[in-house]
This record gives sequence, C-alpha cells and structure tokens, in this order.
Amino acid sequence: MKRRKESFWGLHFDFHATPSDGIQGKNLKEEDIRKICHLLKPDFIQIDCKGHPGWTSYPSKLGNAMPEFAKDTLKLWRKVTKEEDIALYMHYSGVYDVKYCSEHPEQRVLMADGYRHFGSTKLNGSYTDDLLIPQLMELAGDYEVNGVWIDGECWMALADFSKETLEAFEMETGINLNGIIPATDKDPYFHEYRDYHRTLFKKYLSHYIDAVHEKYPDFEICSNWAFSDHMPEKVSVNVDFLSGDLNPLNSFNSARYAARALAQQEGYVWDLMSWNFRNNIAGHAAYVPKHVNQLKQEAAAVIAIGGAFQDYVPQNRDGSPRMWELEGLKELSNFVLERKPYCHRANQIHQVALLLSTYDRYKESTHLYSRTGYEKVMGMTALLCDIGESLEIVCEHTLKKHINEYKMFVVPELYSGLEDETIEILLEYAKNGGNLVLAGKNTTSIFAKAGAPFVCKEHAEFFETEIKGSEDGHNNKTSNKYIPYCFTTDNMNYGALFSPCEIVADGKTNASFSEKPAIDLAKLSVTVPYGEGTITAIGFDIGSQYLNATQFMHRELMKEITSLYEPLVKIESAVGRLEVVATKKDGKTMIQLVNAGGTHADRCATTDDYIPPVLDVKLSISAPSARKLILQPEGIQLPIEHTSNGKISTTIPRIDIHSIIEICE
Repeated sequence: MKRRKESFWGLHFDFHATPSDGIQGKNLKEEDIRKICHLLKPDFIQIDCKGHPGWTSYPSKLGNAMPEFAKDTLKLWRKVTKEEDIALYMHYSGVYDVKYCSEHPEQRVLMADGYRHFGSTKLNGSYTDDLLIPQLMELAGDYEVNGVWIDGECWMALADFSKETLEAFEMETGINLNGIIPATDKDPYFHEYRDYHRTLFKKYLSHYIDAVHEKYPDFEICSNWAFSDHMPEKVSVNVDFLSGDLNPLNSFNSARYAARALAQQEGYVWDLMSWNFRNNIAGHAAYVPKHVNQLKQEAAAVIAIGGAFQDYVPQNRDGSPRMWELEGLKELSNFVLERKPYCHRANQIHQVALLLSTYDRYKESTHLYSRTGYEKVMGMTALLCDIGESLEIVCEHTLKKHINEYKMFVVPELYSGLEDETIEILLEYAKNGGNLVLAGKNTTSIFAKAGAPFVCKEHAEFFETEIKGSEDGHNNKTSNKYIPYCFTTDNMNYGALFSPCEIVADGKTNASFSEKPAIDLAKLSVTVPYGEGTITAIGFDIGSQYLNATQFMHRELMKEITSLYEPLVKIESAVGRLEVVATKKDGKTMIQLVNAGGTHADRCATTDDYIPPVLDVKLSISAPSARKLILQPEGIQLPIEHTSNGKISTTIPRIDIHSIIEICE
C-alpha cells in the first residue's frame, strides 16, 4: 500500500466519541468499508480513534475505551483496508484530551487567572508518557495501522502558569520574573515566556514522535497544522508529513493560503483536508453538505500547488460510515485522481512571493500558535491569486534562501514589525533589482523609518462629515456619521477606503485617495526607484479589506503595481476570475489554471451548485520553444501563436474548475 509521499487522494472520518454515543460498531459493515474502497479509490483512509473528549472508539486496553462495543471496529477497518491495499491512518487528539484532564487535574494547564483548563494538557507533564506514547504503540503494534493524523495539537497548546513551569522557565533561561506572572503583553518577559512554551511544544512533539519511530520506524506521524500558517517556522522535528483541515466557512481562500504556506517546507510532503459540509447558517450551528462543485474547487486550490487532498465526512455516532453522503463523492474522486499526473508533488516556479512573517505572527498571536491576524496575509493571497499572479508564500527561513529568485516580493500589513536583518534583506533585494511591494500603514511606516525613499503621513481611520437632520431619507440616523475615504487609480472609478496613510514621495503614482471623489487627492500608492529596482508603497491594509469586503478597485490597483515585472504567464483577457500557478513537474512546465469564481467567500451563500465557468481565456506565455500546448486532463491540443516579443499566446474557450496546460518543448 502507498505511503503518504505517494498518496494524492484520501478520505477522513471522525466523530469524537463520547459514552452517550452508545454501542460502538453496531451498524459497521464490512461491505460498506469495501464499497468505499472500490467506489472512491482513496490512497488512504483516516478514521476516528480518539477525539477531543478523550474516549477511544476502538477497544483499547489502556483504560480510555468507550464502554460498549458490538465488534472491534478498528480491527475490521484494518482487515478490509489491508485486503484492498489502502493505507489506514488514525484521527487522534493529542494535547487536547478532556478525559485525561478530568482524571488527572494536576496535568491540566493552569491559566493565568488561576483556573485549570478543562482539556489542554501540560506540554511538560506526564500525559505523553502515561497515555500518548503507549496508545500510539498499541495502534502501530497491535493493529498495524499505517500512521496517525494527530489533531488538537499546536492550536490547543497553551502557556502553563503553574509554579513548576514558572520555576523551570527561570532556571532554564536565567530570567528572574520577580514574582510577576507574564500573562499579558504588558507584563515583563511575556513574549519570552510564550517562546519558551513554543520550545516546550516542539520538545513534546520530538519526544513522542522519536519514541514511536524508534520501535516502529515505518509508522507515519503528522501533527495537525504543525509548521503551517498556524505555526509558520522551519520544520524542526521528525514529522513524516504535514497537514491541516480547512476553515469550513471560506474553504477556497483558506486552501489557497494554507497550501502556499505548507508548500514552502521543502522536502516534506503535505496535504489539506476540506470539510464536506458547512457547519453554520447565519450564525446558527447546522450541518449542510457542500455541492460536489464546491469540493472540486477546494481540491483544485490544493492540488494546483502540488499537495495532496483529502475530504472529511463525519462518521455516525457508532463509528459506521455515512454511506448516503460518501456515495455521492465519486465525481470528486474522479476529478482529483485524473489530475494526479500533472499536479502531485509539482514545485512552483518562482514568480511573486508574499511574506508570512514568523516573527510578526508570533507577536500578534493570541495563543502560542493561531491564525490571529490571518486576514492580512490570506486577503493578500486571495487578491494576488484573483488577478492571475503565480504566488508563493514564504517565511523568514525561506526568504533568506530564495529571495533573489523572485521577480516581485510583497510584504502585507504588519502587526508589530520585522527583525532588523529581515528589513535589511528586503531593502537589499530591491536595491539589487527586485520589485518590493509594501502594503499597509504600519508596514510602510516601518520601512520608511528604515530608509525606504518615502514619508508616511497617517490619516484617521474614518473622516467625520457633518450632515444636518436626524436621518438621510433611508431611515438611517446621520448624527455623528463617519464616512470612509475613497480611492482611485484613474480618477474615474472609486473604491471605499479605511485607515489610509498618505505616501509622500517622488515617483509613479498608482492610486490616490480623498474624502470626496476628485477633490484634494493625496497619494495612496507610489512606486519609487531604489537602486537597480523599485519599492512600491501602498498606504492601507489592502489585504484585510479585500478579504472582508472585496472591491474590484483593489484588483485594479494591484494589476497596476504587478505590471512592473514580466510574468511567465500573463492573462491577456478572460471572462471570469482565473488563478494561475506556474509549476514544474517531472521536468515539464505545467501551468495550473483554477477558476476562482463562485460564492465560496459569501456569508449569505452556504452551499452552491453553480460555479460560473471562466470563458474566452487568452494567455501569453514566455515559452518560445514550445512545440505543443496540451490542455490536461482533457488532452486537448491548444493553438499556438508566436508574438513579436518572443512569447507565445494561446486561447482556451472555457475553464470549468481546473485545467492544466502541459508545455511540451
């Protein structure tokens, strides 16, 4: 059976068992498991093992098994998957274990307010040796499963304020807290204490992973969201693969962002999981399965970057699969598998890079690891993808290795800032001929102080306008009314703008802003020469504002800025929104084309069966030696026209969800 590095398509089942679920395995049938294997042809299947409540849904011998079993559920899953040559992985909750915490209250994280957390175990406690390692050994040895996808890990790791941990921090770092608990960023050594716990988390990972690998070296282990956008740093423990599960309410944009953050981890295979459903309608908890077209679009966002894809369908409360839902996934399975030859483990060709700063994220993060402030980077990701830029996400450890290979480098709005060394590297990149783009009031101010050739003049978040009367004719009160600014790239079309920064500089003006259209315009974005290259300043957080309230004027502004460089692939025209990803696979250039339209980010559209196709696509490609262009997986030969500037152009009448241009030279 395939190992994770060979796997491209998987299924994930879990249900976080609790005793109220009744008899386990009551309705679990061998023929259903076998039908899943035959019908959907997954490379791997992940099933529930131990969820966050801490009860195992198989008859473990370690004291945390569910009370009643009709059969050994895991034994049956293993029997069938082994016979069908399909790898079997476990969904297992790691740091997060409510049952263990309730039975071992001293092993619960002590919060700064003096209360013990109900389910988060101490990173330096006994849980790892008491239960985690023995249970993984049981799974690897007694049941011979292929590995585990460990949930509830980095995103549930919390700082512990027990006396023992505080004393260990002081002893190991040499820092004297003087009796002051570093609970908030106003307290001394707050960030040092959080960094200490990040080190504890990586020690925790290394401890259990190395212990299990020592006895079972082929047992594959992943810690969910470790070394991803949640934990954006270089891989430093012996995980076998990387993975995460997407935000079910905006999965397409979540996938674009998370996939690029994982793809930078060179040498590691990775996948992302879509939830087969949305779990919220207008603020109310609900279970609404997505249409297969939505799932195909989410899959495309992942596999276009070179990763593998898995789909999550919950199990019934007795551990049996939801056949009524699974039988409808044949179309999704076919869609993913037929694209494997053109996508799996492809590498992106360096074009545009977007910074996801480890330093800045950790300063802003409310937990040790979280997505706090993600809107800045996810929004900029969506914006650059929506205008057809082949984009990568990089952290500091990737930036230092590859920065001079990128044609453009974008820094989104920063919360705290960057280390001096990073700022120097970025400015040197521009000086040596690169195109550096700085977005946001804080970011532009930081770089201006570091020597970038412009001055930032801050404006209020809104401006106040006085409107007489008690309402405006539309039943809206008008007293103390605050109005957003407006911005334009051409003095004809205007967008709304919040919290701007005026860029005072001599250079090419890309956009202007004012309180009212066409009156007293101030510079919002300017491109200035810097050494052999350029620096472009954008005086507002365009990323967050695009994600939260998309405006076409955001795209118009970024199109103007990205015209500074010649991309490998350029969208000359298209009806619709098209994402372009330039990749290399098996020595061939593969141009991934993903339909970015639809209602995936619409809070008013829970599920949707229709994604409008992208029509009348015309592309120019820097591949003058191309003999053939084949649209895959359709196998259609595309027309080639050689242009006067040494490029080639081609046309594609229609792209429904995802197609790939295979360039044959």
